[in-house]
Amino acid sequence: ESFPPLRDEAALRVLQGRMKGIQGHCNSCYMDAALFSLFSCTSVLDSMLFKPSLLCDRNVQSILRDEIVNPLRKTGFVHAGSVMHLREQLTDKGQFSSFTNAEKDPEEFLNLIMQHVLGIEPLLRLQ
Repeated sequence: ESFPPLRDEAALRVLQGRMKGIQGHCNSCYMDAALFSLFSCTSVLDSMLFKPSLLCDRNVQSILRDEIVNPLRKTGFVHAGSVMHLREQLTDKGQFSSFTNAEKDPEEFLNLIMQHVLGIEPLLRLQ
């Protein structure tokens, strides 16, 4: 089941209060903030959650969609274990190490998710 982004009063009702947002764990704050801002109240990147992807990347795509985005939009809360599951999969991909225990630059995370996992072209190219 897929849940649309939260808007207006629904966003306040679902996202306001205690135990809301994405639970932090082991330096995940950069990732938690990025995921929350990209998916809680906007559908701009929703297409990347459903587009066909390489077999090895489907697991990351389904974790993003089913364990992070949908629970965030449905209940307003994502357990740290779900984000850790994503971090483990990103580390297993081997392109970047230590996603499970070290803080990374948010740009590294966004580039990995968007370009390498979900196949989206860079939004901006510097020459």
